[in-house]
Order: sequence, then structure tokens, then C-alpha cells
Amino acid sequence: MKRTKFKIYVNQYKDLIYTQAYYFTKNREDAGDITQDVLIKLWHNLDKVAHKFVKSWLLLVTKNLCIDFSRKKRELTVSVLSGDSDEKGFQLDGLDDGPDPEQDTIHQDEKNRLMDAINRLPDKIKSVIIMREIQDLKYEDIAEAMEIPVNSVKVYLHRGRKKLYEHLKPYYQRG
Repeated sequence: MKRTKFKIYVNQYKDLIYTQAYYFTKNREDAGDITQDVLIKLWHNLDKVAHKFVKSWLLLVTKNLCIDFSRKKRELTVSVLSGDSDEKGFQLDGLDDGPDPEQDTIHQDEKNRLMDAINRLPDKIKSVIIMREIQDLKYEDIAEAMEIPVNSVKVYLHRGRKKLYEHLKPYYQRG
């Protein structure tokens, strides 16, 4: 019974966990490691988490592990934004459909700028932006996962969008 329940949750939420971890870490291997750690925690706490709270519990655990990972990485590296990124194969729906290499390069540059801007955000704001704008979660789900009021989610989202606009504005101004 426990194994079946676990398999159902893994199949239902593994992509959501991985996506959140990937956008937070900007690294496929790190996101995979975090996803695995979250699923291990799920296995150990499966009987303690009520069915209706599994999704928010998983998002909270993922967020916390991402923040822990980020802190550990900052302690180990001098530069937060190193040149070692393996995001070359990363794809956003609809951006890599064209066969035109010039357009592909432009889209890749745009994705890189967006990822860089997201990664410059403070951890709480970054988590809210990822959950809402990338994972398309509802405000209530984000609030539950972050353990903050819905109004705080809206404030963080507003601040995050404003900061992203400020970071990206120089690239898109016509002059």
C-alpha cells in the first residue's frame, strides 16, 4: 500500500519538483539530486502527510532544499554566477520550434538572460516567481508551500516581476 501510494505521488509530482529545483539551481544534475532528496523525504514522511497537503508539502520541502543547496554552494564558491552551466539542452515550450539557427540563438540568449535575472532575485521572491510564472501554480498553493499569507505571495510576485523588468529592460529598450 505504501509503495503504491508513493509511486502515484512520484509519477504525479516528480516533474513539478524537478522544474522548481532546476529553475532554482540552474543545473540539471543539482536539480536531479534535489528531486531525489525530496522524494526520499516523501518516502520517510508518507504516513505523516495528509493526501490533500502532499503537493504543498512537496513544494515546501523542495523550496527548503533549494535554499539549503544555494547557501552551501555560496559557501563553497567565490562567485555565485560561474560560467559552468549545463543548461544548453534546456527547452521552453514554443521557443525552439523554428529551424532558423539565428532565431534559435536569439531565443537561447533570451532564455539565458531570463534565467540570469531569475537567479539574481532573493530566494523567497525567486521561489514565488518560479512557482507562479513557470509552474503556473495558484496563489493559494504557493502560499501553502511557502508558509506565508496569500497577500505576501502577491507582494513577492509584484516585487519579483518589477525586479525582472528592471533587469531585462536594457535588453528590450528601443533606442
